[in-house]
Amino acid sequence: MTFSQRLLPLVALVLASLSQGLALAGSPLYRISVNGMVCSFCAQGIEKRLKALPGTESVHIDLSKGMVVITARPGATLDPATLKKAVRDAGYEVRGIEGPSATSTGAPGTPN
Repeated sequence: MTFSQRLLPLVALVLASLSQGLALAGSPLYRISVNGMVCSFCAQGIEKRLKALPGTESVHIDLSKGMVVITARPGATLDPATLKKAVRDAGYEVRGIEGPSATSTGAPGTPN
């Protein structure tokens, strides 16, 4: 198999990923800085609560940064107070939220 024959499936995968990402490009993003989220069990509890909210498209968690990124469904918006409550109900402290309807509800390291 030549190099170009091996490269073609990879290029197709990258293009498919890019087109999927472009479809979500217009969707609102919310970033929540979370204190105390240190393991995958922590992440699962937070992810489960956030995914259950109406209007949530996807939830991505970066444990190393203590950051949760929520993508709203196209045309939907999420209430920052509702996002904060969901994280607190999971047992974690919200340090800050950034998103379309909340420029920042607290700086990282500042309790809300």
